[in-house]
Amino acid sequence: MDTKAFEVLIHGQYAFDACRDEVYAYEDCRQTDSPVPRDPAECETKSRAVLGCFRKAERVEPICIDSFNDARECLFKADGNLFSCKDVVNEYVYCQKDPLSFKNFLAASTKEQRKPRTFDFIKFRGTYDKFH
Repeated sequence: MDTKAFEVLIHGQYAFDACRDEVYAYEDCRQTDSPVPRDPAECETKSRAVLGCFRKAERVEPICIDSFNDARECLFKADGNLFSCKDVVNEYVYCQKDPLSFKNFLAASTKEQRKPRTFDFIKFRGTYDKFH
């Protein structure tokens, strides 16, 4: 299995969350009322803003490397099922959004909570719960 695809998926989750306003502004610029597509030059500044934001989102904070590796291992063992790994991926996104708060979160955790995670999807299958 190609783990690079999982890395792209994990970064994509954070990047879209971090760059949501830029993506929406670009999509609003591209929309027209006619079947004729808009000239791409009209939306160049908005597309550059999206690319710049995604470039910044690709950088991983050093404190987030462990949560990134946990998310990658989870997705690998779950065959790319994002719903099975949503808690682990959300932890990585939380870390990327606010590294200082995540550092405090780790400092407050106990030894039991800091144990390495094991992902066993044979015994514990992740299920999609729209209410959770």
